[in-house]
Amino acid sequence: MTRTTPWRLALAAMPVALLLAACGDDSGDDTGTTTEGDGGEDTVTAPDGLVSEGTLTICSDTPYEPFEFKDDQGNDTGFDIDLLAAIAEPADLEISVIDLPFDGILGSLAAGDCDVVGSAVTISPERAEQVDFSEPYFDSEQSLLVKTDSDVASVADLEGQTVGVQAGTTGEDYANENATGAEVRSFEDADGLFAALEAGDIVAILQDLPVNGYRSTQDDTVTVVETYPTEEQYGFAVAKGNTEVLEFIDAGLQTLRDDGTYDELYATYFGTEG
Repeated sequence: MTRTTPWRLALAAMPVALLLAACGDDSGDDTGTTTEGDGGEDTVTAPDGLVSEGTLTICSDTPYEPFEFKDDQGNDTGFDIDLLAAIAEPADLEISVIDLPFDGILGSLAAGDCDVVGSAVTISPERAEQVDFSEPYFDSEQSLLVKTDSDVASVADLEGQTVGVQAGTTGEDYANENATGAEVRSFEDADGLFAALEAGDIVAILQDLPVNGYRSTQDDTVTVVETYPTEEQYGFAVAKGNTEVLEFIDAGLQTLRDDGTYDELYATYFGTEG
């Protein structure tokens, strides 16, 4: 089977969720995150009930480049983190990131550990029973990453081989359903996956295209050979019924879309506007 086009072209062709719903309605009854200042301009107010006053606390599984990772100075960054920081800033909120394993990360909301999970979380009916999601902010699909000298060119070539996935992800689900005859080995995080591929413990990684694709731009010994159009969308997750934080995030996403900040951040991490 022929190899796919370079990941960056494939990613650029994927549509990003364009409709970010505004919060509230015209009745004047919405809980709201904006008030009119003395000069007639809207000012953003922080939602009530934050885990830590003056701070938007984010649970995230890092590193998962380019969505969440630490820069060379040890600061939390990435597309997800920068979006949430931009949402928090007008309300004079700092951000604090708690690193947790992805498998079970949504439970941190009910436990009161954080205000929002920002960790490239695919919105699904099963997850929506556990948490409330923001409007979608990113469209994704699954992909297969291998060493450049590998004979594996498709999921069909994995029979009798070992493919790596991240535990608790939609990539794990896809591999279990479609990698017929392969051993599916789960890892706690992306670093473990890439290390296992480098060591030859697995022959391929099946996970989100943006993450595999980003890796291929940083490491010329690996390449994306196949993509799978799963029509996934990422959302920020909040505790079930936490309308204050949910509306704050949705309103913030809409503002970032309207003022161009979203497109600037998208271009920074993915090389094209969203």
